[in-house]
Amino acid sequence: MGQVSVAIIGAGFGGIGAGIALKRKGIEDFVIFEGEPGVGGSWRTNTYPGCACDVPSHLYSYSFEPNPEWTRAFSPYDDIRKYIEHCSDKYDINPHVRLNTRVQDATFDETKGAWRVTTDDGQVTEARVLVQATGALSHPKYPDIEGMDDYEGVSVHAARWDDSVELEGKRVAVLGSGATAIQVVPSVAKQVADLKVFQRTPSWVLPKNDQVFTEAQKVRWRRSPWLQRFARLLIYWTMELALPALMWFPRLLRVGERWHKRSLEASIEDPELREKLTPKYKVGCKRTLLSDDWFAAFARDNVHLITEGIDRITPKGIRTVDGTEHEFDVLIYATGYEIMAPAFPFEIRGVGGRTLHEYWGEQPRAFFGLTVPSFPNLMLIMGPNTAPGHTSVLIYQEAQYDYIANYTDRLLKGGELYFDVREDVVARHWQGLQNRMRNSSWLSGCQSWYLNPDGSNSTMWPGFSWEYILRVKNNLHLDAYDAVRPEDVRPRPEPAGDQAAATA
Repeated sequence: MGQVSVAIIGAGFGGIGAGIALKRKGIEDFVIFEGEPGVGGSWRTNTYPGCACDVPSHLYSYSFEPNPEWTRAFSPYDDIRKYIEHCSDKYDINPHVRLNTRVQDATFDETKGAWRVTTDDGQVTEARVLVQATGALSHPKYPDIEGMDDYEGVSVHAARWDDSVELEGKRVAVLGSGATAIQVVPSVAKQVADLKVFQRTPSWVLPKNDQVFTEAQKVRWRRSPWLQRFARLLIYWTMELALPALMWFPRLLRVGERWHKRSLEASIEDPELREKLTPKYKVGCKRTLLSDDWFAAFARDNVHLITEGIDRITPKGIRTVDGTEHEFDVLIYATGYEIMAPAFPFEIRGVGGRTLHEYWGEQPRAFFGLTVPSFPNLMLIMGPNTAPGHTSVLIYQEAQYDYIANYTDRLLKGGELYFDVREDVVARHWQGLQNRMRNSSWLSGCQSWYLNPDGSNSTMWPGFSWEYILRVKNNLHLDAYDAVRPEDVRPRPEPAGDQAAATA
């Protein structure tokens, strides 16, 4: 059995960033388990046509590692993957990464104050701290539609794109019209003979204003890094200004509606089609999307928007509720990701053997999205209620990296076995978050992946990102935890009689 201070699951932005923070704290005995053959996380596994980030490149990167080599204002997936690889190499994280290794089970041992992590190669690693960094947008979500197994053509989920899928000159269907479809559709529309987009609910779409960075710009950033840092700071504060509209002043969101309609009218003449592409809910209630070519794609003769509900998938295509049979050669599922349901793609068992999935049920909650009662020394990166509705997730993650490093350092230097955040603390924290977002656009009436079945919100952070940083980055909040020392733990009773002989 291997032993380390910290076991990290996932080698994307979260896992690599946590590793860098640990090394800066002088903690070197950690391991990162990664199921793929390389680092990069979602930016390695997601390679669908048009895949790119919808956060500006300068802000979608570590603050301590500006990248003068970005090719665009909004980077494509391969640029981001290369950036993560660069950071992993530069900060000497690679020796800590175990590639092609998937975690199958993580169980907390109360007597040792350690996590037992079992991987698919049969090895067991014992770690004082377990960091869950698999990301929220990792596991494909398929729709619940009758007949999915009956389809005889080629089908592929965008989150598990297969580069061998031939699209040139084909009849293609895209199921979905959200954040993935808005990138896939304009990209494949140029290749296919006919494209049908099946939309359940339209999205608010704002101009992306993407641009190619010139070589002259890159040279300036290389020579004067402060210029790039200033650009990042300007983008950061500009995006922070969007939060009041989402949280407290919903009338300001009408500006977004006007931008959507202005772009729509500039691209599409048909008023009926414009109506179908315009949401009835408030801006921000669902994820607001950015694109410069979504509407223009529907102006093409070979692209068709289908808004009739789907009855079932047939061997040749899709039958809608109006009885129309739509036949095609390739079906692309652009239906998003499972968000913490189940909690993670393997069992996490805390005190008493209870799983995290059982504990959460349909209402995930955690202290600042990081720690969960009865799961001591478990750290979540981008756990419940840490998603921003207005800025980069990396702003939040960097505060979490420091929290994890500070927590681990305190645990290793102190005499405690573990710290367990108290249930009453998390309950108050959760209720406070729900109260703060009561009048937000996220709770304005539409159904979205932000919400739990009971209508509560386990996804969004209802405040400015700088507030989260101030409350988390350098404050462990140890008064919120029960500290358990070795003398507080009763040893497990030894089996007696026949049972002892059987286990000998």
